[in-house]
Amino acid sequence: MPNLKDIDAYEVVVLGAGYAGLMAAFGLTGRNRLARVALINERDEFVERIRLQENLSGPVAARLPPLAQLLRGTRVSFIRGRVESLDAVRHRVRVSVDGECRELSFKRCIYALGSNTDQSMAVGINEYAYRLDPGNDVRSANALRARLELGAGRPLRVVVVGGGNTATEAAGEIKSTWPKAEVTMVSRSRAGDFGKGNRLERLVRGELQSLEVRLVDGQTVTTVRADAVDTACGKTYTADICVWAAGVRAPSIARQAGLAVDAQDRICADPKLSSTSHHDILAVGDALRPLAPTGARYRLSAFVAIISGAYAARRIVHEAKGGSARPFSFSAYGQGVAIGHRGIGFFTFPNDIDAYAVVGGPLALRIRNLFVWALVFFLKLERLFPGSSLFWIGRRRVSWQLAVEALRNSPHQKPVLPAATNTE
Repeated sequence: MPNLKDIDAYEVVVLGAGYAGLMAAFGLTGRNRLARVALINERDEFVERIRLQENLSGPVAARLPPLAQLLRGTRVSFIRGRVESLDAVRHRVRVSVDGECRELSFKRCIYALGSNTDQSMAVGINEYAYRLDPGNDVRSANALRARLELGAGRPLRVVVVGGGNTATEAAGEIKSTWPKAEVTMVSRSRAGDFGKGNRLERLVRGELQSLEVRLVDGQTVTTVRADAVDTACGKTYTADICVWAAGVRAPSIARQAGLAVDAQDRICADPKLSSTSHHDILAVGDALRPLAPTGARYRLSAFVAIISGAYAARRIVHEAKGGSARPFSFSAYGQGVAIGHRGIGFFTFPNDIDAYAVVGGPLALRIRNLFVWALVFFLKLERLFPGSSLFWIGRRRVSWQLAVEALRNSPHQKPVLPAATNTE
């Protein structure tokens, strides 16, 4: 058994340093009444998850320095370690650091552990399917690139499972980089259907088909084997390589700690992003399931992650001064999807529903890449001006009356009402 060191006490601990966690940490670095803050992450580098498909054509250079260097000189301490468990009642988190266990106590916890591929969706995902995950795991994005390079001289049969933007970007990147590969997308709904209108779907499917990506709709993959995938209706698709890009799940740590979670282990949260079962734990990013309206549709995305992270930090800083935050809300801008050397870009302001002003081709790819760069720029801006969140619009879209009314029929714990004065 590893040794358990003395307990370190913090006012706030941030679990995870993805888009949401790092934004939250930056928001806590400024002048405020918080004495001790810790950011805990397994890696020392920030991973731009929405660029992982770019790794399939070559290594992607980091746009931020190592986290320890990035946070040096701030009030936030960086702890490189793996979160092992959370005690929501005693306000403790156990972290594995260099083979030893450290236990940290906290007054507030920002839970930003993100999401991973949901390996329960089919038999054999863990053993045989590659995932767009960071690191050097045998099924990571880097391992997938190595496998594609190994078979570059022959027509590999690649099956990408999924029909959303991640699957679309993976299929497009593979087909553009390795044109001899036979790429097939198998989706339980329709490939290219992002839930933003029929016109956008037609354009995305057209871009994929122009690359000669085969589209298979209405098929649910149930089994992944070493050389094929099987579907629920009995069809089999031969595959030298299977890339799984359908469905994610948050880490099980919150569920194991007894927090109220949904079917994907995301923390159910009230209008101020507190866990409905444990109010001193805030959820952000992919690990959050808001139960109240959020203005724009809340979906898993890097932009929504940094917005929720900024809110969590702003709320904690404001409440430390005796204030009371408004309900979490935001407005969306738009979205860009890379499809090989081309792309699709579109606006969805303010509710992130139907796409409009859609552009395609190389110009759309440049717009998409600019947006991805802007997300890192927003992080840098928050590092320089903590709590500013200059990019965040729509923060007054949801009133307390609307938020509370939406929760009245929820089976989860009723929200704690805000103070009547000194509201942000």
